[in-house]
Amino acid sequence: MKKLTYYQVFVRNYSEEGTFKALESDLERIADLKIDVLYLMPIHEIGVDGRKGTLGSPYSIRDYFSINHEYGTLEDLKSLINKTHKLGMKIILDMVFNHTSRDSVLIDEHPEFYYYKDGKLANRVGDWSDITDLDTFREDTQEYLLNVLEYYVNLGIDGFRFDVASLLPLEFFKKIREKFGNDILILAESIDPGFVRYLNEIGQPVISDEDLSQYCNALYNYNWFRDFEAYLRNEKSLDDVKNIIANDSINRINCLENHDTERFLSYNLDKKACKSLIKWAFELKGDNFIYMGQEYGLTHRPSLFDKDPITWQEQNLDYLELYKTLILNSK
Repeated sequence: MKKLTYYQVFVRNYSEEGTFKALESDLERIADLKIDVLYLMPIHEIGVDGRKGTLGSPYSIRDYFSINHEYGTLEDLKSLINKTHKLGMKIILDMVFNHTSRDSVLIDEHPEFYYYKDGKLANRVGDWSDITDLDTFREDTQEYLLNVLEYYVNLGIDGFRFDVASLLPLEFFKKIREKFGNDILILAESIDPGFVRYLNEIGQPVISDEDLSQYCNALYNYNWFRDFEAYLRNEKSLDDVKNIIANDSINRINCLENHDTERFLSYNLDKKACKSLIKWAFELKGDNFIYMGQEYGLTHRPSLFDKDPITWQEQNLDYLELYKTLILNSK
């Protein structure tokens, strides 16, 4: 397989407008980077119960079949999909199947789909104020979620990024491949080793990276990312990170930052060191990953819960040219 480059977009904070149309108007710029896959963070209607911030987390979904009206209409999404394809890119959606919002339409329509503790809606791990967990080990829950995927595939979506994929049943990913074949892209947010150990200790089911890789095109690089963050904080050496990578045979997506992490350039390294690390990441086996604005060397991490649009005027063309060269050389 050729090395793919993914470009992650949070529609709300990609532009002042925060709409599909505004993103569509900038697609030529993204395509000019030689991006292979446009990855949209969740685009669905967000729950209100226990909402975080003023607008809520896109990972607290009220209805998988509805579009967040702040982003536009279903027709706007179709137009974005069509233009993405015309520019030679694929487009994937973030799917959050481990949990829903606490006021999801499914709670009334299918209460049996949910995970309960002491007779109450609950989370398998932690106690999140704005979400409650689905019981994805049920056959009927899985069938419903497969229908959700089919709906978006029929719209022209080329694949999916699965949130906390390691907490979903392995059988579910097998069913996805059986239903849609190998043409759709499956990107898995596999969790870091420390979280895996914790889940094993408390007896909660979790998929190993080795098993998950059977059905996914790429897994997140969280197997080494936490150690990399420790290196950026001067707590570990880069050799510690390299040793982990050397012993890993799984195809990874090598991000230096994403919506859940601090901006890579916010760690106060000098420019020469930053550029060297960017080059190093692109030379690693596996796919490339860019979070919106990373290509301009931005340091502010947009809020997940409020309107906090990227300031595109803060452009660093040195970084832009570096990313363009690295992406082109990785083809």
